[in-house]
Amino acid sequence: MDRKRKNDEPHHDVKINHTSYNADAASGAHRVAQHYNQRPDVGVEKRKESKIIRLRSFNNWVKSVLINTYVKPGYNAFDMGCGKGGDLIKWAKSRIRHLVAADIADVSLEQMKDRYKTLRDRSFTAEFYAMDCYQEPIAPKLKPDLMLDVVSMQFCLHYAFENETKARQMLENVSTRLRSGGYFFGTIPDANWIVKRVRAEPKGSFGFGNSIYHIDFEGIEEDESGKKVGFTKYGCKYMFHLEDAVDCPEYLVNWQTLEKLAGEYGLILKRKENFHDLYKTASQEEEFGKLLRRIGVVGGANPEMSPEEWEAAGIYLAFVFQKK
Repeated sequence: MDRKRKNDEPHHDVKINHTSYNADAASGAHRVAQHYNQRPDVGVEKRKESKIIRLRSFNNWVKSVLINTYVKPGYNAFDMGCGKGGDLIKWAKSRIRHLVAADIADVSLEQMKDRYKTLRDRSFTAEFYAMDCYQEPIAPKLKPDLMLDVVSMQFCLHYAFENETKARQMLENVSTRLRSGGYFFGTIPDANWIVKRVRAEPKGSFGFGNSIYHIDFEGIEEDESGKKVGFTKYGCKYMFHLEDAVDCPEYLVNWQTLEKLAGEYGLILKRKENFHDLYKTASQEEEFGKLLRRIGVVGGANPEMSPEEWEAAGIYLAFVFQKK
């Protein structure tokens, strides 16, 4: 490590802070928070009955690939948009030292806090913040000497692209405590894939999907030739429904805009792969190939994801930036 640790002994202190936000000024954020707060924590056995159980496992595999690749023992991590704490076991297996967790959905965060308390391997400390990381800074809430080695944003960064102000606040929270050489990684909808897909639809159709997901755009139009246009850098809104998982508005992440903006905050792109491409490369590594079977993505009575699930996996991409 490139800095001294003030305390070598782990503690199990839990700190949770709540911050209110103006629901009228952030109606989109309020709707997202409400959606995730209202989703029940059904437990492991019930989740196994989901129509998208293999897709869920596949998404967890992608997150494990990122965490196992870029996180080392003793790291301080920031899980921005942590939800109910689905990655807590991944953090524990990575032997991190400390976790900062923040999410706009306060009920979900309380569930994560409860999960943390019941972890078998609770060798890392944690602090929790119920806040909108796209509207307020987190740095003033943290200890002045706390620096982060990694920042993770899983399936949530796209909500910041409602406007430039939110995108910049998000990147400020990513970068301000991230050490030089530290990594910022995550998963987001692949805007290029989505735009190509909707542009392939017949004239007059602004949505697409299959039996487990559907995407319907708001605000885009067709030019005289019938081509879909109006995909703005910020605020390009669509409704996203994924069976047993998501049913709320999202925003396209214009990749060129994100990469340019990230550069202003000292974040340099190191990796960007659609989930389909990441599977082709990472599954060839022995460790990750075994993990695919262990968590049930392949093997068992139904050895492959359904075609519908595999198509839905292509909606997403994984990214990695490194701080200068």
